[in-house]
Amino acid sequence: MKLKATIVDETSPDHNSVIVSFEGDKNKKHFEIKCDFNPYVHKMRKWDSWEFSITWDSEIYTDKKTGEKSYFTYLICQRAVEINSPYGKKD
Repeated sequence: MKLKATIVDETSPDHNSVIVSFEGDKNKKHFEIKCDFNPYVHKMRKWDSWEFSITWDSEIYTDKKTGEKSYFTYLICQRAVEINSPYGKKD
C-alpha cells in the first residue's frame, strides 16, 4: 500500500524508523514507520513529504500472569519516494 506522509520528527543515524503524519488524517496523529533502510542516510528530514510503500506486521504479547493478549501493529516500509521538501533539491 502506498501512503503519503510528512516527517514530523528529526531522523537519526542510529534508528531505522521515521515519525510521520499521514496526508488526509483529520486528527493529525503521529505514527512510527520502521524502515528496511536508514532514513537518515537517504536524507529524509523533518517536514519533507514522502510516499511510503507500506506493509503491516503484527506481534502478539501474552501476559504471563493473566494470560491476556496485547496486539502490536507495525508499519514497515521497504521503499520511499520523496514528493516535496522545504529544503530544496538533495544531492
